[in-house]
Amino acid sequence: MSGALVRPIRAVAVVAATAAVLVAGAATGWAAEDATPPGPVRDLELTAASGAGARGISFEATWTPPAGSGDGTRYVVEARDALGSELLSDTTGDTSTDPIRADYCRAPLVLSVHAVTEGPDGRPVDGPTTTAEYGTENLCEINMSITAEPGEAGTLTVTAHREPPADPYVSGPCELTADGRAVWTGYCGGHQDRTIEADGLEPGTHDLTLTTVSPRGDAYEAHTTATVG
Repeated sequence: MSGALVRPIRAVAVVAATAAVLVAGAATGWAAEDATPPGPVRDLELTAASGAGARGISFEATWTPPAGSGDGTRYVVEARDALGSELLSDTTGDTSTDPIRADYCRAPLVLSVHAVTEGPDGRPVDGPTTTAEYGTENLCEINMSITAEPGEAGTLTVTAHREPPADPYVSGPCELTADGRAVWTGYCGGHQDRTIEADGLEPGTHDLTLTTVSPRGDAYEAHTTATVG
């Protein structure tokens, strides 16, 4: 009795599997044929926004929906600074953003937006990406020069001079080394000179290097030599 049931069960299984494959293939064909992606957003515009702060840059974005888009269209919006740090990543039904703020030392800022609609199978269908830049490149250089005078036994008095271009709002971490050994760390920049006391030095001539790192991550070096009596 059980042998009589084996063949029908296998036959049904084969027919069902074949039907499932055909249905899946048809569904895929429909999605490929009917899921027309939305077009690009239009009139993307970046305009200045308030509240950026002393060393800030801020903008808002607006755009117009793609031609022929419907009420269900959504938008994927991303913004990054010149170093690739993420400022915004959002999916919205609006055609504008709140103010996007960043450090002006990391300009220009790049905003990208693309429309997303729903395909016949319920999956999202992405349109082409439109991008725009805001702000101009600002290296925010921190150029310093150093001079050194002997102080008490085993010490040097080092003066770090701020060189142009000098932005009073731009500073960064700095390190003074003597013959490759760190003897002082702090901050350099702004618009003022800095006096550094380097101690624990052996008698003789030493190679001094002041290394300052800008907000963009660039290192600037100043060199001199000085003798400890």
